Amino acid sequence: MRPILESLSQSTAKVLIKVAFTFEPLAPTILTIFINQRLHRYKESGIVNNYKTHTKRLGRYHYQIELQLDLTNIQAAHLAVNLLPTQLSIFRRWHYD
Repeated sequence: MRPILESLSQSTAKVLIKVAFTFEPLAPTILTIFINQRLHRYKESGIVNNYKTHTKRLGRYHYQIELQLDLTNIQAAHLAVNLLPTQLSIFRRWHYD
């Protein structure tokens, strides 16, 4: 029974990897939609006046994300103090390695 489950999980993993590689070129569109949803919430709450995003695929798993934010001085200070440290905290482990 165990070899059947192992072979089934291996074949399932192979299929999922192939599916992921098939849809990877759609990632810029998905990233843009995700970022726009987040920024729309910030716009509704008054944290951002206006925004524009553009995501470009540079190569496999390499993307360029361009954000244009329309902010007042108070909004920029709020963004720098409250939002950026929590958003960038996931990158700290790479910075100190």
